[in-house]
Amino acid sequence: MSGDFATAGALGGIRGSLRRVANELEQQNHTASALAQQTRVANHWQVTAFKLQSELAEWKAWGDRAMAGWEEEVQVTSDLRQQLAQAQEALRVENSRANRCAGKVNVLLEYAGNVRAHPNDVATLTRQLKASLAAIDSQSK
Repeated sequence: MSGDFATAGALGGIRGSLRRVANELEQQNHTASALAQQTRVANHWQVTAFKLQSELAEWKAWGDRAMAGWEEEVQVTSDLRQQLAQAQEALRVENSRANRCAGKVNVLLEYAGNVRAHPNDVATLTRQLKASLAAIDSQSK
């Protein structure tokens, strides 16, 4: 009988050990499962981070291209403004010349009409013509 107790005690001890081993295995499985889940989450965030880095690089490249284009646009605009100012000045000078020429033509037409009307006063009319033309020339300076 005492052998039966010893066997029963040994079996109980083995059963307890098996329970502890089973509990440890279950805990290890749970830990392994949790680590696998954490690894999946970490991998997901790593992939997301790489995608974001790639997108950031694309946006930065786009921004650099846009900035270069904008700087070129500013330079072109500045050049065009300068050319416009030069063209406006040239037009102003040309208009001034045209106005002087038109004034001289009007004086000459008036002179021709006066010569027809007063052929005997040609010398006086010629002096007046020279004075009028000189006045027009002096206004331009």
